[in-house]
This record gives sequence, C-alpha cells and structure tokens, in this order.
Amino acid sequence: MKKVVASCFLFIPVLLFAQRYPTGKGTFRTGGGGSYSQANKGEYTTFKLTVTPRLGYFITDEILLGFQTNLAFTIDTNFVTGIKFTPQVKYYYSLNKSWFLLGNFEYGFDRTTTYSDPIIIDDNSSLTFGPGVAYFYSRRIGFEINTMYQVYISPNDTHVNRIVAEGGVVFNILNKKDRKKEVREKTFEPTEEDDE
Repeated sequence: MKKVVASCFLFIPVLLFAQRYPTGKGTFRTGGGGSYSQANKGEYTTFKLTVTPRLGYFITDEILLGFQTNLAFTIDTNFVTGIKFTPQVKYYYSLNKSWFLLGNFEYGFDRTTTYSDPIIIDDNSSLTFGPGVAYFYSRRIGFEINTMYQVYISPNDTHVNRIVAEGGVVFNILNKKDRKKEVREKTFEPTEEDDE
C-alpha cells in the first residue's frame, strides 16, 4: 500500500509540470463521444444510441476549423434516425500551457427520419455560439466543456431555441514539427527552436 501511495505522489507532479502545447498551427484535433439509454414507457420500451465523432485542424495557433457529426438511432413504436452535420470554428485563448478559454461558433444541418407509414423527414438548421473552457493533461489529451446558445432558423415544436452544454475528451495529432520537438525533449536534446 505504501508503494502505491508513494507512486501516486511521484506521478502527480510529473503530470502537473509536464510541458503542454495543445494548440499549434498544423495540429489535427479529434475526439467524440457516445451514449446509450433505455427507458420503459409502460406499453413499450425506448432504446436510444448516439455517436458523436469530431475532427478539426488548427489553421493558426489559436483558430481551429472542424466539424462534428451526431448520429442518433431510436427505437420505440417507430424506428427513428437522426443525423446532424455541424461545421465549427473555435478560438483558443491561452491562460497558460494547460488552460484555455474558448469561443465557439457552429452551423448545424439536422435531418430526422421517422420510419412509419408514411415516412416522415424533418430538416432543420441552427446557429450555435458561446464560451467554453479547455484543460489539457498533455500535448495530446485534453477535455473541453462548452455552454452555448442554439438558435434554430425555422423553430418548431421539437426544435426550439435553447441553451446547450456539451463536453468531452479531445485528442491532438501533432504536426511534424511538434512531433520532432517531442522526440528531442524525450532524448534531452534541446535546440534553439525550442527556446522560441
């Protein structure tokens, strides 16, 4: 037990003081999430599966262009599928090498298909914007939380303007320069480039 506690105290400072460069021109960002729910409605049970992949690319050290896709499948008395494609622009304001304030802007295209008799297709689009915060454990792994306001261009009973909160784990795929820098740091070979 003492060895486990001692290992934890040695490991925590390594995480806290490791150099972090989570943003940078040419870096790819990926991530995503998913959920599954099941609810008993009395006469029937509702099953819902949602998958949310994300991909982005830093065009500058602070600005990320990317997209998110939401895929949803629901089974109750009907089979319902939903797909939402959302191009995104994110601005990262660095507080330090780990913490960032975010500015988010998204435009969403949303299609829901209900397989009944007849088949019902519902198309919507929305604008979403608001602040967020990001923390990075290392150059490659981080976590984001965003609180945004979603405005539907043609709101209806099921698609109403609302505040949305989202978050998740993000992964960086470093550009070639940062990968070389990471290798040099692991072998303790600093260069003039690192001091810049």
